[in-house]
Amino acid sequence: MPKKQKESAPSKKSGFVKIQDGIHVYVGGSGSTNFGLILTKEKPVVIDNDIRCRKEFTTGMKKITKKQPGILFNTHHNFDHTSDNGYYHKMGVMSFGNSFAVEEMYREENEGIWVKQMVGRGPKVEHLLKTLKVDPPKVIFENLLTIEYGGRIFQLIYIDHCHTKGDSVIWMPKEKVLFAGDLLTYKTHPVNRLGNFHNWISAFKILEEFPAKHIIPGHGPMPPTGKKIIQDNKKMFLKLKNDTGRALKKYTTPAKAAENVHLREYEKWFRYPLVKANAHKMAQEIKRKNRK
Repeated sequence: MPKKQKESAPSKKSGFVKIQDGIHVYVGGSGSTNFGLILTKEKPVVIDNDIRCRKEFTTGMKKITKKQPGILFNTHHNFDHTSDNGYYHKMGVMSFGNSFAVEEMYREENEGIWVKQMVGRGPKVEHLLKTLKVDPPKVIFENLLTIEYGGRIFQLIYIDHCHTKGDSVIWMPKEKVLFAGDLLTYKTHPVNRLGNFHNWISAFKILEEFPAKHIIPGHGPMPPTGKKIIQDNKKMFLKLKNDTGRALKKYTTPAKAAENVHLREYEKWFRYPLVKANAHKMAQEIKRKNRK
């Protein structure tokens, strides 16, 4: 039987990458969060943010444009995509996001975990525990919102409860650029603490319907042009589902099943230790479905 090939190790490089004229992506490096910067005939548009990366992002932005941002889009509610909203609001930026994202931000703040959950996960946040509050997007949409600004068209489209309850994408139809948020990662294992794998796998079909030339993932380096990133994600998710299903039949409990799911083919992807947590979540979903 031929030996299965492992995925090649992804680049750890961080910094701004030019996608098209006026469209730039700040790549977090080593699987950290990515952010968008789009130049327009008016002010720039920023997609997602993280207070822990403010210095790196704004320093790089100033090398690309002298203008301050005019619009901010949030793809979902997570701390590493919205925690610096307040910084932009103070400079008069208008922000947009899905209603579920707003609900989730307030839920996490009310539960006292908004900042606390990030302790030990990357750059330090302990100094923010008592001071940083959620600052949700100012303009809320439900399913679809089209914005014409500075000679560009942006469509904010709600997809489903996949990675989080408010997962949305930013589609630029003229340029055929899709900012997928955390619905897609590239050579980086996803986080699914709050998600739904069943919906997520189904969402890949929706994402494939966009005639995208460039797809920007929420984490990981920039992928090659085209839709292969969607196929790669779907393949990995189905592998996780199948391996977890087999392990669950043998070991019965989600916890024990997860310990026996390894996905060695994806060992070189960033955040490989998340495989166990994702297998446990997948096993719980399979178990619930089997009870019905």
